[in-house]
Amino acid sequence: MKSDSRSRLFGLFLAASLLAGCSGPPEEVVADVAPEAPAVNVSVQKIEPSTLRDELQLAGRLEPWVEVKVSTELGGTVQEVGFEKGRQIAKGQVLARIGTDLLEASLAEAEAALVAADANFSRTRELFDRQAVPRQELVAATSTFKQAEARVAQARLRVERSIIESPVSGVAISREIELGEVVPPGSLITVVHEVSRLKAATGLPEDDISYFRVGGEANLEVDAYPGREFTGKIHFLSPAATGQNRTFPAEIEIDNRQGDLHPGMIVRVSLTRRIFESAVVVARDAVLERDTGNVVFVMKDGRAELRKVETGPSERGRILLLEGASPGEDLIVSGHRNLVDGQRVRAVGGEEGR
Repeated sequence: MKSDSRSRLFGLFLAASLLAGCSGPPEEVVADVAPEAPAVNVSVQKIEPSTLRDELQLAGRLEPWVEVKVSTELGGTVQEVGFEKGRQIAKGQVLARIGTDLLEASLAEAEAALVAADANFSRTRELFDRQAVPRQELVAATSTFKQAEARVAQARLRVERSIIESPVSGVAISREIELGEVVPPGSLITVVHEVSRLKAATGLPEDDISYFRVGGEANLEVDAYPGREFTGKIHFLSPAATGQNRTFPAEIEIDNRQGDLHPGMIVRVSLTRRIFESAVVVARDAVLERDTGNVVFVMKDGRAELRKVETGPSERGRILLLEGASPGEDLIVSGHRNLVDGQRVRAVGGEEGR
């Protein structure tokens, strides 16, 4: 019996020793730490002071500098047509003769009557001076002579006005009469456009009217000449607004001596409101619109720094920053749309990437 008890005790001791040798000290618990996201590739540009022109863009329509509708004051047969539609005509050029032959005959008759009245007046005055005739005869002879003079003057005016001359130099837009045609008084002969100068008719918004004055410069573009810019000046600025949209009619004078522009063309008019010198001007795409306002990202110490900015006018893909960024800072201009404040970035383009 004693032998069996000693055997059990030895077994328990051996088991305890084995368990003690296998356990060892308790293991330390190591926390999991996520590695930082890799840097995002971006393009940056250093902000430099620049100039920005705050421009107003308007649509307009070219019109002739002068449009004259030439009509005949007197009726009659068209004896001569001295122009062609679409051709240049000079100031004073004879456009038509209408009923001139009959009026010249009437003038000749009136001049003959004047000669007779003049002779009668001279003879009667000589007799009156010798007291051979009473004063009444001299008065009658004088009246006849004056009437004959008036009829000649009137006949000459009719002849002159039967010969229609162009009042301006320009282009004949139409031809409304033909040789041999009988036309009534007041008939339209042609429409003349003076096109050595043109005017672009447009309208200035009420909010912008205070920026502009007569004589201010303007730039114009037309689809017919891509990439080419024409210059002009504000010739007319209405003192009163018209229409429900409250625009002020304006006209831009354009030198067209080369004849490249034509009435009826649609033009894009650019007028400069203000010029900002030494300003913070950046690419328009660098500015992001967020719910809280406009923001940009600048690169600082290898990280993207979010800046809330106040923007001003824009010009051809560039925009003025009034607050939020300063010259000398590295502005992120691409790869920035999904950035968050403080995110690691790496410049691979723009000035920093060169």
